[in-house]
Amino acid sequence: MDRREAIKRTALLTGFALSGSLISAVLQGCQPEAKGPLADWTPKFFTKEEGLALAEMAECILPRTDTPGAKDVHVHEFADLMAQDCMDAEDQQKFRDGFAKLLADCEQANGKHFLECSPEQQLAFLNAQDKAAVDLAKTNPSLEEEDYPFFLVFKQLVLVGYFTSETVGKEVLVYLPIPGRFEPCMPYQEGTPGWAL
Repeated sequence: MDRREAIKRTALLTGFALSGSLISAVLQGCQPEAKGPLADWTPKFFTKEEGLALAEMAECILPRTDTPGAKDVHVHEFADLMAQDCMDAEDQQKFRDGFAKLLADCEQANGKHFLECSPEQQLAFLNAQDKAAVDLAKTNPSLEEEDYPFFLVFKQLVLVGYFTSETVGKEVLVYLPIPGRFEPCMPYQEGTPGWAL
């Protein structure tokens, strides 16, 4: 999938514009390196516990079904690499603070760390965070990029990591590495996946 198309789709999925640093990093080609098992992964930006929580949150947002989930395409590694290598010091601190608050809010809501919550509790917590973030952004349509609710920024990072992954581009979407002629209007066949550009 073309990176610009992934950015456009992510903005459409969340209903809000993406941050400049996220767009810039994706267009520069920021991709996870190791792609090893989650248990063997050592985060660069997050602590190990934060990294594991990030991986589980991403999987709650994009779970494995008949298509790969967020952990299958290493979205957690992408997010960690983005935070470490593509954010400036101010954005890194905002992201670190926002993620710490997200974990603290989960502990306050459920009485335990996100990783100790049941899958149902994890999903309910993330759904509540998503609703609160979207409601805040909708009631304040003139929000500047730096004032976006953290969960919205986090969700966008997860979606961009997923849709820019090679696996999703080749296995989930239709991918044609050497395109033929341009056909702007083709009939849609129900049940077929979208195209990766």
